[in-house]
Amino acid sequence: MDNATLHYTDALVNVVCGLTCLSLWLNQRRDTCLAFWACGLLIYGTLNFLFPFAPNTPVWNSFGFTILNLANISIWGGYRIFDGKRAFPPTQLVLVPIPLAVCILAGLLTGNWIAGANAALVSYCALGVLQIVYVVRGRTSLFGPRLISGLIILMNIVTLLLSTFPGNPWLAGDGGEALFLLSDHIVTIVFTLAVIAMVGERDYRTILQSAHRDHLTGALNRSGLADAISQGARLSALLLIDLDHFKAVNDRFGHEGGDLVLREFARRARGVIRSTDLLVRLGGEEFLIATDNPSAMDAGILAERACMAARHQPAGIDGVSIPFTVSIGVAMRHTGEDLDRVIKRADAALYQAKAAGRDRISLADAHITMPGPGQHETGRAPPVRLVDLARPEHPLARFQHRDGGRPDRQRESRTCDGHKAARFGD
Repeated sequence: MDNATLHYTDALVNVVCGLTCLSLWLNQRRDTCLAFWACGLLIYGTLNFLFPFAPNTPVWNSFGFTILNLANISIWGGYRIFDGKRAFPPTQLVLVPIPLAVCILAGLLTGNWIAGANAALVSYCALGVLQIVYVVRGRTSLFGPRLISGLIILMNIVTLLLSTFPGNPWLAGDGGEALFLLSDHIVTIVFTLAVIAMVGERDYRTILQSAHRDHLTGALNRSGLADAISQGARLSALLLIDLDHFKAVNDRFGHEGGDLVLREFARRARGVIRSTDLLVRLGGEEFLIATDNPSAMDAGILAERACMAARHQPAGIDGVSIPFTVSIGVAMRHTGEDLDRVIKRADAALYQAKAAGRDRISLADAHITMPGPGQHETGRAPPVRLVDLARPEHPLARFQHRDGGRPDRQRESRTCDGHKAARFGD
């Protein structure tokens, strides 16, 4: 098989791969990156069809590298669109005529036009390396289709340089050209499969994220929590959170106002948790923060921050302020304890926070409970306590388990910001 035939088969492979990307784009117009990749491949294919008919002169060869550079810039633009960026910034468009300009400049300065053509080839390869750097730096995993697409382009550049500057009789002349054309068949096919896989991988991640996220707030849903646990997430403490008087918010401001409060709380909660913590919407106005921090003190401080973030300022809709607060039940997970049991303990603590007047934090597994407004202690105290974390000098702020005292002992319950909610004494 002569090199002219290899040019035609290589052209056919590029055109078929380009039309494949184009047909995928026509079927899903939002993936504009496929159109740019298709354009680049079709330019490659067209040039390969025409190459046997072009004069074999340094300037024409350099012009050919300039057209190939245009194809590379189009492919580069596809990557940029895939990344959510503008396809062609002005600085990138300036790169298109560089191979031809380098050839002409080198030929005029040295009088050696063959050296000028070689300089044009080197500049074309250097621009290709810049594209590869951009592609590889934007990968989302160590091994994936994006990395493969970048490395296969690098293989094409290396083969082109070896076939042009071989220093080896086996790669001189037609042998080197045949090597490059054969490798380009493989490069084109692998590149096309890789970029199509990139789009599919991104769409799969989007679908997976949508399945694991609450559409209103962006927090994880129950499925997302289960997936995080299956991925090895450590849950050392659970903060069960409920928006206070949420039904009243819906009744007064409508579902639009209620939705706004839910979104706003989720946004504020994301601002106080760590990157390793999980924010989950369990349903309705109930949220869960799961943290891998085994310190009860740190879990309490996190609950305080979430409580303060909710109360910090009202949500606003159509110029109307919607103040809102939250009550939080905190439970530390014991070694080997089933997650459902931890949630039940956190739920019991949340119930006590609600019963004590809302807008406060309740800790599970304490030996005392602080009564809310209008309430007195009766019988044995449930396994929760209310604490004031905003004031470090408060004896309960250090989570010390103390004796609850006699039922007629004066008590006080505090809100999250440390204000006294009530005093009791028989």
